[in-house]
Amino acid sequence: MPFGMGPAGWYAWPHMFHWMKFCYPWHTAPYWSPFQPLTKKEEESFLKDQANMLEEQLAQIKKRLEELKKQGKEEK
Repeated sequence: MPFGMGPAGWYAWPHMFHWMKFCYPWHTAPYWSPFQPLTKKEEESFLKDQANMLEEQLAQIKKRLEELKKQGKEEK
């Protein structure tokens, strides 16, 4: 509800919804976006980079698990 309009704001709300971003910058309409959709090449490159990062992180996790297993065996 728009602040400062009292109960009348409830009646204006459906019609003023898209104009609220000018009064309140934190309020946005659901379908407005500042970003353009990615092209197929950009999306493919993005997904490959993301897959590579995840594989590297998984390798680091597995390496750490092996280190912990070795430490556990040495303590026994």
